[in-house]
Amino acid sequence: MNLKRLASGVSIAAIMTCVCANGALAQTVDNDDDTARRLGAVTVTATKRAEDVQDVPVSVTAITAETIEKLGVVETGDITRIAPSLTVTQSNNKTNSAFSVRGIGTNLFGIGIEQSVAMIVDDVAMVQQGQSIANLVDIERIEVLRGPQSTLFGKAASAGVINVTTKGPSDTFEGLIDAQITDDDYYRVLGSVSGPITDSASFRLTGFYSDHEGWIDNLTEGQPDLGAEESMGIRGKLFLSLSDSADLEVTAYKTEEESQCCGRVIGEFDPSGLLFGQIPFPLLTMGITGNAENRSVRVDSPPDSTNDSQGISAKLSVDLGGFEFVSISAYDEWFYTNTEDVDFGDLDLLGLLTMGALSGGFFSDSVRDNTFYSQEFRLVSPSYENFDYLLGLYYANTEIDRSFFRNVPIAPSNFTAKATNENYSAFGQANFQVTDQTEVSVGLRYLSEEIGGEYQELAAPNVPLALGSDSEDTVMGKISVQHDLSEDVMVFASYARGHKGQAFDITSGTTQADFANPVGAETSDAFEIGLKGLFLDNRLRLNATAFHTTYDDFQVQAIDSTGAVIEFNIDNVGQLVTQGVEIESETILTDELSLLLNAAYTDAVVNDYIGAQCFPGQTMAQGCIGGVQTVDGGVLPNAPELKFTAALDFVKTLDNLPFDIFANGSYVWQDEVNFSVEQNPLTVEGSYGIANLRIGVTDKDDRYELSGFVNNLFDESYRGQINDFSIVSTASVLIHNSPRNAQRYAGAQLKLRF
Repeated sequence: MNLKRLASGVSIAAIMTCVCANGALAQTVDNDDDTARRLGAVTVTATKRAEDVQDVPVSVTAITAETIEKLGVVETGDITRIAPSLTVTQSNNKTNSAFSVRGIGTNLFGIGIEQSVAMIVDDVAMVQQGQSIANLVDIERIEVLRGPQSTLFGKAASAGVINVTTKGPSDTFEGLIDAQITDDDYYRVLGSVSGPITDSASFRLTGFYSDHEGWIDNLTEGQPDLGAEESMGIRGKLFLSLSDSADLEVTAYKTEEESQCCGRVIGEFDPSGLLFGQIPFPLLTMGITGNAENRSVRVDSPPDSTNDSQGISAKLSVDLGGFEFVSISAYDEWFYTNTEDVDFGDLDLLGLLTMGALSGGFFSDSVRDNTFYSQEFRLVSPSYENFDYLLGLYYANTEIDRSFFRNVPIAPSNFTAKATNENYSAFGQANFQVTDQTEVSVGLRYLSEEIGGEYQELAAPNVPLALGSDSEDTVMGKISVQHDLSEDVMVFASYARGHKGQAFDITSGTTQADFANPVGAETSDAFEIGLKGLFLDNRLRLNATAFHTTYDDFQVQAIDSTGAVIEFNIDNVGQLVTQGVEIESETILTDELSLLLNAAYTDAVVNDYIGAQCFPGQTMAQGCIGGVQTVDGGVLPNAPELKFTAALDFVKTLDNLPFDIFANGSYVWQDEVNFSVEQNPLTVEGSYGIANLRIGVTDKDDRYELSGFVNNLFDESYRGQINDFSIVSTASVLIHNSPRNAQRYAGAQLKLRF
């Protein structure tokens, strides 16, 4: 194998120790055994070229279709079980849920902010963070690129990229029916068919339907449980060979989802507390045990969401005599509504607070309508003797419309708004073969971007429309040096400049002054050293990365509760630093048993956050002065210091039976996290580990597969997010999100292939 890139590393000494140690072990392997299992190449497109993951100087977790099936990955949140540096914050709805890489992510309320961890599906960006929380259907591979990826993937990839590639049309006719059922009332069926149409055309058509009754017990009579979800979707791909040198692939999709997601429940609370200073908490929590493991609510208006998306893209590839020209045109629409009960009870609160003058409860209602168009051109050079290069142009246009209503007295809201974003980019990367063992890569991206916004306050119709626009130009880039230590081992060092553009803070209470002062752009400087290698006669793949990244003016959500009305604003934090070590390995222990072991140590801290909101109950001795504090050396939200995944896969061939058996188990453990950038000691979730187990049989001709599985085998409870709602109470009260995977459930899965 000719390694062309480097990635991963702990320290130079540790790298060399690892190489020497594994080199010694490799001598014990019988290299003449040609029948023994070997690790195959894993293709990634992290550099906009199809290459072996071992050949690219990028820190990337590559997840194959085989791994996706074995570990039961069915939605994007499941990727966190494999990628150790990836976490997801599961909030009260999709638009407030987000991924983080190495502790860096986006969890902001405004519509003008794009996500720090970009989600790319079949070369097309998913603009809003809510679009990233979705089903994974008929997937070929997933790549989690860690650290700033702004050079090749654009401005929104300031923390990382989740690059998803779905399966394409096949050369021969094939089909799949995949059905799954669980004991917590979840049903899912997927169907896929693919094959040639003519000698120059082929297709793939995939559809799915799923239904879940929910897992949050609603004690209010006649009301459904929370967490229920019904979704369906269809995706089609058409491949056309236009000529001997030109191919066209057209992809179209549509998904629809209705859910009661994602219900927040009351956790620990002080029984003496009064909601809004008047309603005793015991009245709101009858039958509810207020603790960290609570999964019961009393809600008379369950959360109700619709999540509809559709899009079409066309990828044209032309061979220009060794050069490859690629054009990707895409159009996407996303429509999301969310209605939520925000009083955490089923009492007639308005009647109680107004002495019967009004009736009902407190709720919020949100509607988002997003349209997105993008066009990308790439020119990929042939591989010359000492260098190759890639040049590209990119254009994207986004428009997001939103209306929002909330009738909470201390945080009222009633507005319509619009955010627009238009950007033009030119980018390129060149690779220079300095010596037979050493290669240098240099990449640059120039971005010109214009943002716009509108805000209309409906509660005060006489207030004029607030609007504004602004623009900025910036340059990002990356340089890496890699060196082959041997045919199968390489090391690398890299520097990357990341960027996430300025934005308008468009949320409740936006004024014309806010449009005159957009939230500043955040920038990052990332350094990495690493190692990638194959050892033990291709039975061990070991990649390691050491990283240090500094973020300046990081965009963070702030809550100001010092006045009579709570305000939600976006601030720029002075500086964040995230540094650590990542190790990924895959080992063939025997011809029947293999081990996946991934781990990450991440030290992610907040420095110089001046003017941060004090957490409820924070004293002057704890740093709260005049309702604000300075956070210096605090931990980033939902950033575990240590996280690891261990997965064993066993396959046994049964010579005298028509089927073989398999079993696989995984265990994911992570350190404690704090969900509050204000360092609230009450919003800390302790460390926990989740074990999953699957066992089944598969036909020797791969015609069917039947398996049974248990997720969260030991019924380990944890919270996906914690909020301190003492700001609406006279005493302490915590609200948390309880994910489905925070409890044990079992199921069966049947796959039929033809």
